[in-house]
Amino acid sequence: MEITSANNPRFKGWLKALDSRGARKQGEAILAGRKFLAEVLRDHPERVRALLCHKNSAPPETDAPVYFLSGELFARLDIYGTNAPLLLISAPEPPRWQGNLAPGLTLFLPFQNPINLGTIIRSAAAVGAQVVVMAESASIYNPKTLRAAGPAVFKVKIMQGPSLADLTSHLNLPLFALGLHGENLFDFRFPDTFGLVAGIEGPGLEGIWPHENMLTIPMCPGVESLNAAAAVDISLGAVLAQRY
Repeated sequence: MEITSANNPRFKGWLKALDSRGARKQGEAILAGRKFLAEVLRDHPERVRALLCHKNSAPPETDAPVYFLSGELFARLDIYGTNAPLLLISAPEPPRWQGNLAPGLTLFLPFQNPINLGTIIRSAAAVGAQVVVMAESASIYNPKTLRAAGPAVFKVKIMQGPSLADLTSHLNLPLFALGLHGENLFDFRFPDTFGLVAGIEGPGLEGIWPHENMLTIPMCPGVESLNAAAAVDISLGAVLAQRY
């Protein structure tokens, strides 16, 4: 089907899907990335609602509906300039976290920067961790989150969590947060089942999380902090080193 008018109801809906609120309301989001296309169509076809293509492109084979857009309309959806077909995917709300921990590692992420969120969802897939997206966090269906996470957003079990403040009511669980003060991360013995809580970019968890339940990454003098996503990635490296 070809779409040439900006007043087309479908096109208007796709524009809204580029916004986190619109994606949540419509239950659809747009995933861009030439290298993601074949993998998603192969491994997660049930999540693909349609392919959105430039009118002059030759889309890959798929059972999903294919829509061809004029150059101007396609460019408005292709915000990263991939010049590749875009995937319109289903965007269901993640299930609520039930207040318990599954065996292994569960990451609690309050990242307001969608790129950081997507980056760590991708890292979580690599280490087999689950993810709880906190109330403070960006949406997993933000275009920047999806761009950073890619197909990992389909591979990782993702749940919607409470606020960081409310999470402190679950300190009966083995929950350990990353911060500037606490036990040396590299000396800590991780249990078989535990949760790792990241801080918000900037303020971290100071004043929210008790120091006795915090882990810290030792740094050279004069360095005040690490990028939030980098801190989590370093922590995942420490977990893997201990396991293997």
